[in-house]
Amino acid sequence: MPWLIAALATTALYFGKSVLIPIILAGLVSFLLAPVAGLFRRIGLPRGLAVLCAVLLALASFGAVTAVVVGQAATLGKDAPVYVQRVGDKVQDVRSELTRRFDFLLNESAAKRATTSRSRRNGLPPPTASGALPVEIQAPPLTATEELKTFVLPALAPLETTLIVLIVTIFILLQKEDLRDRMIRLMGTTDLHRTTVALDDGAKRLSRYFLSQFAINSAFGAIVWGGLYMLDVPAPGLWGILAGLLRFVPYVGSIIAAIGPLALAAAVDPGWDLVIYVALLFLILEPFTGYVVEPLLYGHSTGLSPVSVVVAALFWTWIWGPVGLVLSMPLTLTLVVLGHHIPAFAVFDILLGNRPALSPAETFYQRVLANHPDEAVDHANVLLQTTTLATYYDDVVLGALRMAAADVDRGAVERSALHAVCEATLEVLASLEDRETVSAYLPALDDTTNCTDIVCMPGRGPLDVVVSKMVVQLLRDAGHSVSEQSRDRLPGRDTSTLELGSTRILCLLGLFDQRATTRIQPITQRMQQQFPGIMVLLGVRRGDEDGASDIGEPAAFQSLAELCASVSEPAGTAPV
Repeated sequence: MPWLIAALATTALYFGKSVLIPIILAGLVSFLLAPVAGLFRRIGLPRGLAVLCAVLLALASFGAVTAVVVGQAATLGKDAPVYVQRVGDKVQDVRSELTRRFDFLLNESAAKRATTSRSRRNGLPPPTASGALPVEIQAPPLTATEELKTFVLPALAPLETTLIVLIVTIFILLQKEDLRDRMIRLMGTTDLHRTTVALDDGAKRLSRYFLSQFAINSAFGAIVWGGLYMLDVPAPGLWGILAGLLRFVPYVGSIIAAIGPLALAAAVDPGWDLVIYVALLFLILEPFTGYVVEPLLYGHSTGLSPVSVVVAALFWTWIWGPVGLVLSMPLTLTLVVLGHHIPAFAVFDILLGNRPALSPAETFYQRVLANHPDEAVDHANVLLQTTTLATYYDDVVLGALRMAAADVDRGAVERSALHAVCEATLEVLASLEDRETVSAYLPALDDTTNCTDIVCMPGRGPLDVVVSKMVVQLLRDAGHSVSEQSRDRLPGRDTSTLELGSTRILCLLGLFDQRATTRIQPITQRMQQQFPGIMVLLGVRRGDEDGASDIGEPAAFQSLAELCASVSEPAGTAPV
């Protein structure tokens, strides 16, 4: 069913482009003119007059740009044959130079072609002469109706689109509040405050982005115009305006915009100096705009993933042609913003947005479940650039282990799969063991802290070894001397065979639910009776409610950081 809906929507977009393109252009123009109309409203103009002034200002700008483009294109068209001839001469010069340098290769290839041609001619009959006379067919002159269809009607199509865009833009700006109320009804009226905040946030983000992008691309085109004018390249205004428009096309827009000026520079300059200067203009201006100016204005990201930008450009170009290529970025960003706030459009936010599709814990769990520990290590190295090791273990690794345990409890994962998860997670921990990072959650050791008598012992669960390894690693990072003992030494009902020597702190580690905590508490009580000087710590809880105990009985810690901080305190205490 979703594929059928997608096919119907694509078909509607393709066959309805003559109607949809003006409407969408009007929507984008309204985002650009809304701040301008708001500015006129703030200086005291009524709504209708403010909208009219904003539209007239846009029309004046559009008319000026059109006049420049038409005038310079006409001038360029007159000299086009001369430029074409010069470019052809330069191409011929380059070919001659290449022929001279690689003459031995060309001679060998020509000899082979001549031999092949002679062998073919030997097998063909001689050509016969023909007495046919050439016939010249002259087309009749065009009638008035044919001239109207050929010249006038194609010129009316852009004017028709412009008129539709103008009318729809005016109505959108005049009925902005009514359209907002209808969008709120579409998003749901059960929580008006949240819906209003979401809608205002989305509208401001889109308007700010479109306005910033329009300003940046206009400045880009103006600088190209000025640079080409200083370099004496013909029709600099035409190429500057095209550069500003084509920069709306992601990734390749500036490259396409540079082709025309480069070709024209090659035509007007006898040498290659002007071509080099024009190329340097674009090579310097585009990276500076993309990597310095744009991040300063609207951040380092547009909210779209790089893959989605390319796919969207291909899709909209296929649907609507060159207009779709220019509109691909704004349209895709609009869909992502709608998907962020409207559940019905959430698929666009998931597929096209740059936010991670999975949480860090879910990503880690998927990697180890698929037995890809190397990918989990790469993901960990990225996260550890902005967080501590203890936080990473608590929020990511421990969260993934809790997901695995929950999947086993509900039968979604075989219990035998936990052993594979455990092995993959241990590989990740081994890769992170050499990192020189100490958790900010662990207090620094002082002279009064005995850090040589800590024993960590995992429980009997399949994932308990992983918890023990993480605690041992964190304690050693904090400066403790920790010994790790096998789970085989974990006592049952009889604790008399347990040898702890001078151990002061014993950490029984694993993922403990309420039942496991209840079962292990009698063992900890007998340990404390047999070894009065030992403090027994349990960690960690499988869930928020697991591991709780009655007052006076040791309970499991909720996080690794809490357990390690309790160990680091001279008089560490267990949670209750």
